[in-house]
Amino acid sequence: MLLAAGAALLCAQLPGRPEAEPAAAGVPAASAAPTAAPEETDPLEAFRLEREQLRSMQTAQLNDIIHDGETDQQTRALAQRTLIDLMAWAEQETTIEGVLRARGYEDCVATIHEDTANILVRAEALTRQETAVILELVLRETDVDSGNVKIIPIN
Repeated sequence: MLLAAGAALLCAQLPGRPEAEPAAAGVPAASAAPTAAPEETDPLEAFRLEREQLRSMQTAQLNDIIHDGETDQQTRALAQRTLIDLMAWAEQETTIEGVLRARGYEDCVATIHEDTANILVRAEALTRQETAVILELVLRETDVDSGNVKIIPIN
């Protein structure tokens, strides 16, 4: 969400953008009617899909800012740094998910941001030892402080 806010802020700073245009144009409103979905949506699959849609939107917004001829150099540089961060976080997520699957977790989803990490693991519950192993992996792969890592079992 921090990236969405950052991209929206960058979009709002672009010269020539109408003031009446919402900063987060293209972001679906929370009250918008949901699209037709099965009665029982898998929470991990839904979370993964939402992450992919949000990342796609963020990437498109940042690329629009970067490639807009009217974007000032400072805003363009900020958008480029943000896009690089976004790509690095996506790589960390992929690594963490791959290692967890290799360690026997049937399904998992990771989201990494500047100073937070959320790891959703398909499991009834996690032991302290399992949680410690997952935490160690996240700390090794990211710069996130241990207090900002959430490990959540999802059944």
